[in-house]
Amino acid sequence: MNNTRKHSAFLVLGIFLLGACMRTPVTSIPSIVGEIAASFHVATTSLGILTTIPLICFGLVAVVVPMIGQKLGNELTIAIALLILFAGSWLRVLNYASLMIGTLLVGIGITFLNVLLPAIITENLPDKIGSMTSLYNVSLALFSAIGAYAITPVAQSSSWQFSVMLLSMLVLATLVLWLPNLRFNQRGTSESTNTGINMWKNKTAWLILVYFGLSSFVFYTTVAWLPSIAISAGLSHNQSSLIAGLFQLFSMPGAFLAPLWATKMSNRTPLILGAGIFTILGYLGLMMPFHNFGWFVFVSLILAIGTSATFALIMTLFSLKTKTPVNTGKLSGMAQSLGYLLAAFGPMLVGNLKAASGSWFAGELTTMLVAVVFTIFGVLSERKPYVD
Repeated sequence: MNNTRKHSAFLVLGIFLLGACMRTPVTSIPSIVGEIAASFHVATTSLGILTTIPLICFGLVAVVVPMIGQKLGNELTIAIALLILFAGSWLRVLNYASLMIGTLLVGIGITFLNVLLPAIITENLPDKIGSMTSLYNVSLALFSAIGAYAITPVAQSSSWQFSVMLLSMLVLATLVLWLPNLRFNQRGTSESTNTGINMWKNKTAWLILVYFGLSSFVFYTTVAWLPSIAISAGLSHNQSSLIAGLFQLFSMPGAFLAPLWATKMSNRTPLILGAGIFTILGYLGLMMPFHNFGWFVFVSLILAIGTSATFALIMTLFSLKTKTPVNTGKLSGMAQSLGYLLAAFGPMLVGNLKAASGSWFAGELTTMLVAVVFTIFGVLSERKPYVD
């Protein structure tokens, strides 16, 4: 690892706030998707695309992010991404067309945060990879929980448009507090840009890509449809919103502990297996014929531990599996490119299975089987300690 270089006193706060912006603008929307659908006179199930569009952006844009970050400097690139994210989030409230355009911009902005944050940590704080990854993953889970739960009562007391505007202000505040980091922005030299290995020809990198992609398939499917599954089971809209918030809140222990444990383990197979098994058990729980609020709280706890630990672990692996910030960015970009394209099929596939069968069972079974497969790929990725 490179030695720690000079950075702004606002860097750690910036990392925390970037975590808050990495999911909240997307994961809060399913809780108010019914209100949005009613406002624009479209079917609720058709708005699964509001989760799918960002995932497609993550996939298509991620591969070019490391190159742009090297050319402009990671700190400046993050600032531009936050500006795009703010504009996109605000646009979503105007009309149906701007909802789609804004969602596209939200996806592009978040893509840059997803890819560059591990590289920024590796570059600036190489001796604190575990703690810094835990920090932004906890922030990610905390703000996602607040957003997923609070957005429904805010929308009911005012409008869904006002609640989305509040999400936009979170992004704007993050941008303002990130600006001091621009003083330490460093553009990559042509030599540093051309260094590193070709991840597309690396077998371990491909295993990590599939592990990341299929686990994201499961996570975003859960985020998109868990409130709707709860409503179909007989829970009220407020209860389903609370379930969505609890799912994000319960993610905090896994998000915090997985990176810390991963940095202390020479082989992370037990951690991969544990997180995968929790996810599988969570979907088994959803398929059980129990339709009360308490059961959904329990199932959301199991799912949250499994999915959050898996995501946090993979984000840590981008740094732990590489020896230079350049390779960290390349592995992160490569895995998130095709990985998120795999993930994009999740909400769309499960929504279509529900529409075709009239039941969530087929979608739940499919998602559980995907969890089994991603666990296998995660275990296989641990056969070698580094990609480079």
